[in-house]
Amino acid sequence: MKAVFFDLDGTVLDTEQDIYDCMNEALAQLGYQTKDHKTIKSAIGNDALGFMRVIMGNLPEQELMNIWSSAYEPIVKRKGVVKTKIFDGVKEVLLALKDRGYILVLYTNKTQNELDPFVDKLLKDLPFDHIIAVGGTSRAKPSPEPVYEILSKFGVKKENAYLVGDGETDVLTALNARIIPVAVLWGCRTKEQLSLVGAKSFVERPLQLLEVIQ
Repeated sequence: MKAVFFDLDGTVLDTEQDIYDCMNEALAQLGYQTKDHKTIKSAIGNDALGFMRVIMGNLPEQELMNIWSSAYEPIVKRKGVVKTKIFDGVKEVLLALKDRGYILVLYTNKTQNELDPFVDKLLKDLPFDHIIAVGGTSRAKPSPEPVYEILSKFGVKKENAYLVGDGETDVLTALNARIIPVAVLWGCRTKEQLSLVGAKSFVERPLQLLEVIQ
């Protein structure tokens, strides 16, 4: 038995523009200065608190989470999937891995409330066996706990499990869980950024995953 864990933002879905639009609408709604694209992009992949800290700096945690819960999450639920799309080639990769008998897990640092609109509009047609949203919990990446639970449930050995993602938290989660990290370069981070946290296997296009994942 083998398993592949996939990150969501920047790996399966191109959510960058919707995240940018929704966050700046939330900031403007609450009277904060809006942020540039580079700043918001650099926050993608973190869980809720980490995401807000990258964007807003050292504001008190309560203030950061108020922005998140009172404005950002509700805006995402209403209009967060306007420009988002599945990256070209990803669905084909998932179907091919499913045919090979892999357990497919979507593993995201989004909160469940933040994730729900994406499930309804885009993810329901993809062949994931499990969808795990750990944002806002102690199980958020880079915690390996959700990985351990899936491996144990299906009797998958660590050497037969991969984690595919575009962010530092994805690489660190895989290394913490002692499974195989595969860093993708079509998302929100560069090869240099991912190398700094220990990534050694890189793919530039989704279909290359079928060569790397054996």
